[in-house]
Amino acid sequence: MDITVPHWRDVPVTLGTDGLWHAKVTVGRKPNGTLDRRHRSGHTEAEVRAKLKELLRKVDKGEKPQVGKAPTVEQWFTTWLTTIATVGAKKLKPKTLEGYWSICRIWIFPHLGGLRVDALETEDLERLYAAMYARKVNGKLRALGESTVLKAHAIMRRGLEIALRRGKVTRNVAKLMDPPGAPTVARESLSRDAIKAVLEVARGRRNGARWYLGLAIGPRQGETLGLRWSDLDLVEETVAIQWQLQRLGWKHGCDDPHACGALSGDERARLAGRKAYRPGQKKEGLHHFQACPKGCTRHRSYKRGCPKPCRPGCTKHESSCPQRAEGGLQFTRPKGWRRRPRPRVVALPAGVAQLLREQRAAQAAERLHAGTWWKDHDLVFAHLDGRPIDPRVDWGMWKELLVEAGVPSARVHVMRHSTATALLDMGEDISIIQEVLGHADIRTTRGYQDVTPELTRRAASKMDGLLGTAAVTDLVTERERRRSS
Repeated sequence: MDITVPHWRDVPVTLGTDGLWHAKVTVGRKPNGTLDRRHRSGHTEAEVRAKLKELLRKVDKGEKPQVGKAPTVEQWFTTWLTTIATVGAKKLKPKTLEGYWSICRIWIFPHLGGLRVDALETEDLERLYAAMYARKVNGKLRALGESTVLKAHAIMRRGLEIALRRGKVTRNVAKLMDPPGAPTVARESLSRDAIKAVLEVARGRRNGARWYLGLAIGPRQGETLGLRWSDLDLVEETVAIQWQLQRLGWKHGCDDPHACGALSGDERARLAGRKAYRPGQKKEGLHHFQACPKGCTRHRSYKRGCPKPCRPGCTKHESSCPQRAEGGLQFTRPKGWRRRPRPRVVALPAGVAQLLREQRAAQAAERLHAGTWWKDHDLVFAHLDGRPIDPRVDWGMWKELLVEAGVPSARVHVMRHSTATALLDMGEDISIIQEVLGHADIRTTRGYQDVTPELTRRAASKMDGLLGTAAVTDLVTERERRRSS
């Protein structure tokens, strides 16, 4: 039976023996079916009436307050990333979840973790972003890039939006302020001459078809390294992008992560089935609860400076767990997979398809030579024993190619930008380029393209025809040519 919520004026307010005024009102039912009764008290009847009015206003709007105190920022974001963001149709991808956890542990929790989530103000977020911009490493200012600060803002906005939907807060303060700034990283793409120089160096190399494929259709690095022969149709000369190779962080497989981090190197080796601890691994436990002394030289080579001390009850050091799981190189679905009704199928240039046929023949010879050492993952690009190629190794090979070709240093991702710019330069429609690159939003595709001088020159030539100035220009040019001769 439905519960009728009374008007705040109709709720009786009585004076209690404790000298305070009290009121109780039924606002619905609890999940277990029992009545949900709320209590409000105050020093005066008017104060209680005001509290009742605010409570019933929220109930009418469907914003019934949760019972009990609101969680802190650390408690709520831990709950969100542990239970909410890992299930359902909109669950975060493993790599994205790792990035969210990293920002939370390093920045959000130390600066905002102790504040109640419903007490957050825009000033608190501005203080967090200011600390990120003023970061110091070994006493020197090394501010974080704007993209990292913008990512922290996006995490706060998303986490508080989920809290708003769950009734933990009444407003999303991250939406009440302007974002801390868009990334200022300039777009980058290789020129035609640079592309030719890189491919000239790659020609004839082992796995050389990897660079031709990357520049021809612009797949992401993980999509190229995770490409399987079953995804290729070399008769129709098409490729279906269905998997990507990513390096994911490890997770504890033991029952007590804190105790696991306190194990000595010999104990970890024994549990992992090794006779002795690995060289370079600490013999003592991995937990360290004291900060490094001032002027520490032990961690001089660390990019982020001395590691921060472990927090009480630390459950980190997952990569050293003898029963570690879910980490290392893993095959995952590519970005935007859930939004697509079918795999992204892209046609291959005939020359690239021929290189892939040669790649298959060369790999068959390697497989025959490896014999029982071959690890069959059906990968198009693999090591000599069939194992997947680590993205870090792939990045190193790309750097070597650029050095040999005499091309300035650039990210591996620059190949996607170069593909988008080249297709635009050849007059392809932007919707086709979007499908080739696998972007969910056409605005992302526009951001990948550089407008080259050749494109503006072509536009200027067309404008000449529209304005009727082309013939005049040709006449003046011809006259100057005759005079010079």
